[in-house]
Amino acid sequence: MKATWSKHTLIFRQPAGTSRGVMKSRDVWFIALTKNGNMGIGECAPLPGLSLDNFDQIESKLSEICNDPNSFLNDLSQLSDFPSIRFGFEMANLDLKNEGGQNYFGDFNSIDINGLIWMGDSNYMMHQVEKKLEEGWKCIKMKIGALDFQKELDILKSIRNRFSKNDLELRVDANGAFSKNDVNEKLEKLAEFNLHSIEQPIQPGQWDLLADICQTSSIPIALDEELIPLVNEEDRIKILDKVKPQYLVLKPSLLGGFSESEKWIKLAKERNIRWWITSALESNIGLNAISQWTAKMNPNGFQGLGTGQLFINNIPSPLKVKSGILSKENSEIWDDINQFISEWYSPIDKMALQTSGSTGKPKSISVKKGWMKNSAQLTGKTFGLKEGDTALLCMPMKYIAGKMMVVRALELGLDLKVVEPSSNPLNEIKENIDFCAMVPFQLENSLNQLNKVKTLIVGGGQVKQKMVEKLQTVSTQVFETYGMTETLTHVAIKPLNGPNKTDLIQSLDGILFEKDDRGCLVIHATAFNPEPIVTNDLVDLIDESSFRWLGRFDNVINSGGIKIIPEVVEAKLTEVVPHRRFFLTGKPDDLLGEKVVMVVEGDKINITLESLEKFEKPKVIYFIPNFIETESGKINRVETIKIMNLKTA
Repeated sequence: MKATWSKHTLIFRQPAGTSRGVMKSRDVWFIALTKNGNMGIGECAPLPGLSLDNFDQIESKLSEICNDPNSFLNDLSQLSDFPSIRFGFEMANLDLKNEGGQNYFGDFNSIDINGLIWMGDSNYMMHQVEKKLEEGWKCIKMKIGALDFQKELDILKSIRNRFSKNDLELRVDANGAFSKNDVNEKLEKLAEFNLHSIEQPIQPGQWDLLADICQTSSIPIALDEELIPLVNEEDRIKILDKVKPQYLVLKPSLLGGFSESEKWIKLAKERNIRWWITSALESNIGLNAISQWTAKMNPNGFQGLGTGQLFINNIPSPLKVKSGILSKENSEIWDDINQFISEWYSPIDKMALQTSGSTGKPKSISVKKGWMKNSAQLTGKTFGLKEGDTALLCMPMKYIAGKMMVVRALELGLDLKVVEPSSNPLNEIKENIDFCAMVPFQLENSLNQLNKVKTLIVGGGQVKQKMVEKLQTVSTQVFETYGMTETLTHVAIKPLNGPNKTDLIQSLDGILFEKDDRGCLVIHATAFNPEPIVTNDLVDLIDESSFRWLGRFDNVINSGGIKIIPEVVEAKLTEVVPHRRFFLTGKPDDLLGEKVVMVVEGDKINITLESLEKFEKPKVIYFIPNFIETESGKINRVETIKIMNLKTA
């Protein structure tokens, strides 16, 4: 077994205020395990001022674990002083046992959750409340204890004036803000609003006072921070029997993991104490695991699992929140994304990529993760992407285009939206998107909705001239890209509209071009690959940073000693055959060596060839019902030619 760890800093969309202070960011650590080709990922998410973990020793402890993971797996109690690390290690091992893909406890349909209202000034808090109520939430939890208490009461009163306890469950969380002298008075005033419960009204460790409060308060008391330091069963039994709380609030990442949390549940059930489960501001990786476990435990009531949307740079996740319901989107693309993320954070420093096979036989290549990171950073620099910008993934994860969109999200801190690959991916999008990648077919079908996208890159094939003309009227910045799997998507771009529109393909920073003796492009991209990348693309090289693409060397037709580049001739015929797909190829010929033939998709039609030179004109035009396609929708010339038997004598 191999193990490794990495650090990730989450940035809050809005400052998160509690009685303990205001957070603008928080650090989490991912721990990844590999064994027998399987991978598992877990998350260590300690909270400053709350977790037992010694923050100064987090990374040294993670390194110790990764040096000898088996010894810790055999005895997790060694991590009792580091409950968040214990949680992450348990997570990773569960994922590993289930063969990866962030599959900890299995899928779930939906979980009822509460809406969280963070502290701030009264206007900010009321804005949060209004938004939650408009969205249809049935349970709201409000942080209290930092504002003027009367202002907090006014907010609660405003809510209750609009919604009765039957219409809206209302919870509050004091995070230990009340003192011994004022706790009873404040609880009495809060009781006017028919609250479901109050979490941790006083600071932990005051068991005698807490026991009195639990017995006398008309508001049910929920213990939260109080549970965190209690790592042995004797102490857990002692507090439950002495204090007799009405509820427990269980945070697996702070309590030492799922197995330790289940011990709390067992003790609570034996004493008829109710409980619910909450996250502790983990990334979506930890939240996904906690959500799966919550569904397995089948609790009653609303759970505190709506924190995934708090961060602008969260890890892409299938978790969705709408109107107080947390659900998990079960689809093939999310299975692929989750598996990729596990592999991305694994100890292995290389990744296997699959070429598309559009110009030859598909093959697997191995690339360094560092190269992929460099490519993502260059894309961010080229298009001015910044942390928190929205990006849309609408490409298959099987190939490099989909994988690199996920890498860009992880490396640049993008807010990644995901839809299943389709002909018109923008149909499902209700918000503005800063950055998106499509193939030409998707662009053609999305033209009327491009206003949703600020910057669009189009790869996997040339954009037709008629489409280029249509793009002149849209506000979206559209770029045709040049690249391949070996270059980790694009190394050059061609602006298709706007003031910088050009017919030249221009290199990104640090990328240089030359031609070999065949007239084919050679790419020097040392940030992605230390070796020159020799292509089969025939180009008109303008200089070391720009070129015009002519066609594929392997498509060239040698007819009577004249070398014809099919793609150049096809461009001339675009206007002649505007609504059909077609291509030119060569067929063996006794006189010419190869004769030019044209293959058209669909029923037979008349085609005028006057625009072509004599040697360019096809000798024969074939019509077939359907072309063979690649997975991205491009014409697979090689396979189509095979089924037509054109390359045989």
